[in-house]
Order: sequence, then C-alpha cells, then structure tokens
Amino acid sequence: MRSLLVVAALAASPSLVAQGLVPPYTIARTNPFPGLSIPAVPGSSVQQVNMIHVPGDLPNVFLCSVTVTLLPAANGGRGGTDVLLGRYDVLANTFTASNDAAAMNTTGTEFGLMLHPSGLYAVVDRLPGPPQLASRPNLTSPFTMVGPVSPIPSQSYYDPALANYRGVPHLIHVLGQDIAMTPISLTTGALTGPSVVIVNAAVGGMANSPTPVVDSTGELIGLSHHEVVASDNDHYNSMDLDPLTPAILFLDTTTWINNGGFIGGSFFDAEYTPSPYHVLRVDSYWCTGGRAPVGGTMEIRAFTPPTNSGNIYITYLLVGASFLATPIPVPGVNGNLGLGSIIVGFQLPQHDNRNGEAMIALGVPLDPTLSGLALPLQGVTVDVIASTISFGNTAALTID
Repeated sequence: MRSLLVVAALAASPSLVAQGLVPPYTIARTNPFPGLSIPAVPGSSVQQVNMIHVPGDLPNVFLCSVTVTLLPAANGGRGGTDVLLGRYDVLANTFTASNDAAAMNTTGTEFGLMLHPSGLYAVVDRLPGPPQLASRPNLTSPFTMVGPVSPIPSQSYYDPALANYRGVPHLIHVLGQDIAMTPISLTTGALTGPSVVIVNAAVGGMANSPTPVVDSTGELIGLSHHEVVASDNDHYNSMDLDPLTPAILFLDTTTWINNGGFIGGSFFDAEYTPSPYHVLRVDSYWCTGGRAPVGGTMEIRAFTPPTNSGNIYITYLLVGASFLATPIPVPGVNGNLGLGSIIVGFQLPQHDNRNGEAMIALGVPLDPTLSGLALPLQGVTVDVIASTISFGNTAALTID
C-alpha cells in the first residue's frame, strides 16, 4: 500500500476535482416506494426518511427515522408535523414503529430526525428555532430531550445531522446557503468550535438535507445531500469534505425531493408530488471512497442493492493517477469510466446481500509525507448471475 500511495502522489494531477465526475450507476427506481410510505408508516404523509445500522441488529435491519404528518397519538404524535423512530427490515420491506422518539414531539413543527451513528443521540429541527438535541443511555431506551443546540445563527431551518470528524462529534447542518460541520457537545448541545463549510451551494442555489456517509466508527467521509435551484431540489453526492469540490448530481427529477438516506446500494428520498408526500427508492452501485489519518486504518465500502435473491455481486476498486475531465464509455461496461492512468485494481469480498455491503480495510503507512494525499478511485461491479459489468461512482482515498 505504501508504494501505491507514493506512486499515485507522484502521478496525480492536482488540477482536477477531488471526487471525479461520475455518479453512482442507477439500476432501477421505485416510486412511490410502498414499504416506507403511507400506510406502511402511520400518519398521512412521509416528508423525510433516514437509516442507520446499530450493533445487535441483524444486517438487514436498520433504525429508521421519519417525519410524518398527522402521526397518531399512540405513536407519539402531538399534532402538526412530528417525528417517528422505528426499525426497517430491508429484506422483508417492513417498518415497525416504536415510541422511542415521542419526547421530541410538540404541538408545533418537528422535522428531520437524524441519529448519531451510535444510535444514542439524535437531532431534530423544531421550527421556528434552533435544532434540538436528544439522548438515551442505551439502544433499548426511549430518547429524552437534552435541549436546544446553541449558539447557532438564526435561520429558517437547519436540516441537522450528527457524525464524528477526527473523533470529535460534529453537528452537520445548513449554514446560510451551504452545508457546514460544527463541533458539538453531546452532553449539553453546546457548539464548541467554529463552523467549517464542507459543501458550497451552486450559484443561485441552496444546499440542504445532509446525510452523513460514515465508516464503522462514525467518522465522516462524505455526504449524500440535496440542492435547490429555481424551486427544483435534486439529489447530489459530495464524497469528500472540500467545499471547492463540485457536488455530483445523482438523481435529477422534475419534482421536489429531499431529506433521504440509504441502505447499501438503495437510496431513499422523500418526494413532494404526486400527493401525498412519500418515499421513493433508487437502486444503484456506488462506493464511499475512504478517509484516514497517517498511521490509521482506511475503510472503503462498495454497495449494491440489498436482495433476497441469489445474486452474486463482486466489486473491483480501481485507483488512478487522475480523474478524467470528461468521463468516457467503455464497450461492454455500463456507465462511464472516470479515471485516467489506472495504477492498480483490487477486489473486494463478495457483497453481503442482506445489506448490499462489501468492505476492505487498508492500513495507511506512518509516513507524514502522505498527509493531504487524495487518490482517485472508482468502483466496477460485476453481477455474476446477470453477466453485467457496471462502473460505479468516482470518489477519493483521502489521507488527513
């Protein structure tokens, strides 16, 4: 691995964007998606959805947070727009509601329940006003309120989320027109340091709906998010934390989509029309890239859609010296190649169909000269049964 990093550092082109230009490869779209829309989810509409996996749950079972209207009182509803927490079995396509988020609801407007990767902390917009932090002592207890996040500039909404950055908990949130991260105390809700913008909105646009992409320790690698321009809110990915890197458009619709999540290669978005507000699902092949410090361990994940079938998926990761300014088609391969001067390729383990995941962990040499290096990366996924080969998205292996 050390020789690979050194060769790539010498060959890489610093003039090109840090995550390339190729989005995840889309396989199929289900809209609306019944398993996470009304009536599978109690209420009259679903306006936000997100998922995380926590220890102790089966690989195909995820903690799932949703924002709904007319949530029944039996499910913790208080009126207006409320939030709900449950578990979603992606293979059975069933949502099982709990009352674990009931304490977050009021008769006003709660929106966008997002969990820390540990599952022990949560943030939610309570509009108008600052985000609210909640916590619980273990994964079987209900959440209780900690209080408002502060100090934070006043704005109409925040779309708050939680993740770690270099081991420190951070609030991920809308800041003006952009998305920023700010260190936060999970004990008090106090913001303890300066905000750093990690996604710049396009000219005339507003970035929103950040969903953290994290490794197994909850460490932030990138974001799945949305951006609105001229009343059109579409789904983008930013697979590094550099605000100068343009976001990659993943899902472009003629309607309004927002605040989603993902399980393996399946992305979920809330969609405003056709009524009622509902959830859609897009199946894809994609990879996270990776980020780690010098001397640390870098986890790289590739994803395919979870499935009950006997599909056999194998992903190969290609490392190149540069990203192509214009991705190119390759005969016999779906999607586009986004790398130039490929240095090496390596195979991941077979994907686990229960969650669509394949992962490899690479040790980063204890060599300070590697700090700041970003290696261009792209996944290539083989569906062995269907005999298809597809390029996934471009991303980066970043050494802090």
